[in-house]
Amino acid sequence: MERCTRSSPNGVDSRRALRKERPFLYARSVPLRVGVLGAGFAGAMHAHSAMGLDDVQVVAIAALPLDQGAALAQECGARLATAEQICAADDIDLVVVATPTHLHAEYATAAAKAGKHVFCEKPIARTREQAEEMVRACDAAGVTLAVGHVVRYFPEYQRAKQLLDDGTLGRPAIATLVRGNFSVGSAREWYLDSAKSGGVVLDLMLHDLDTVRWWFGEPSRVYARRFTGRAGLEYALATIRYDDRPIVHIEGSWAEHAGFRTGFELRGDRGMLVHDSRATSPLTVQSPAGPAGPAMMATPTLAESPYRRQLRDLFARIGRGERPLVDGHEGLRSLALGLAVIESADSGNVIEWKAPA
Repeated sequence: MERCTRSSPNGVDSRRALRKERPFLYARSVPLRVGVLGAGFAGAMHAHSAMGLDDVQVVAIAALPLDQGAALAQECGARLATAEQICAADDIDLVVVATPTHLHAEYATAAAKAGKHVFCEKPIARTREQAEEMVRACDAAGVTLAVGHVVRYFPEYQRAKQLLDDGTLGRPAIATLVRGNFSVGSAREWYLDSAKSGGVVLDLMLHDLDTVRWWFGEPSRVYARRFTGRAGLEYALATIRYDDRPIVHIEGSWAEHAGFRTGFELRGDRGMLVHDSRATSPLTVQSPAGPAGPAMMATPTLAESPYRRQLRDLFARIGRGERPLVDGHEGLRSLALGLAVIESADSGNVIEWKAPA
């Protein structure tokens, strides 16, 4: 794996100073100290996930407005602080940014400049320029920037990648992915402002845009359509094309009256893998050489949630000086693909796409 190097701004090795500032990296008995910005669904999920890990201490919680974080802070045994205080605090090693999307860059950049590692909820930012600013700030500070594309830690999606990589399904031809949820309504008002959230494409579909990049690599063309109705009802459909790989169709929906669902169908010349989160047997494989009916696969089970697995893996990589599975550059590439989907949907044009370097 690639190793991260850390140096002081003037290029002199700062290992001795770092040992004093970040003892977690050098002594397993010293916990990684975490501050969480945001006390909504994502912030609470990450705070609770971090609490369940050895050698990790959640020391501060911030919310907008501040008093909305009081209950979560009490649950975590953490102090309530402002975002600015957490970014500047001497007793915090890593900042979790789980604020509304349009605020990610502001807080991630402030944390990096204060010498903190950053774990940012997806999408990395609302705009490409903001994401590039975050990457530059973390690279310049020599700190880790990780982005929470948690689907890479879900067992069904990991199993799919395994079967694609080992050739079980043969040469992939068609992939269809779907992810849907209730209309966001007015419960999260900022979600309804596309300038702040990016709408259903950046909030929901982005999970699957990142997934197909992980499974198949970088695409070459994007075509999309979307519908936006009243009361937060929104739907998007994207076709992702590769020069020498499958046709990919992705649906993202804030119009599911039965609630949250995910699924995918992967068709190759040797078999087909189907995942449906609502099915009794959510993972099945079909092969032309096998029995007439589909063979149900044992869905991998986890002793801990994918959100906790994500943080466990990240913290271990930081301790070893390794890059995270989804670093800032990867998060930027997935955001860029999401922005291409929005551009195509708004213009009605096919977008020729090249991943950022």
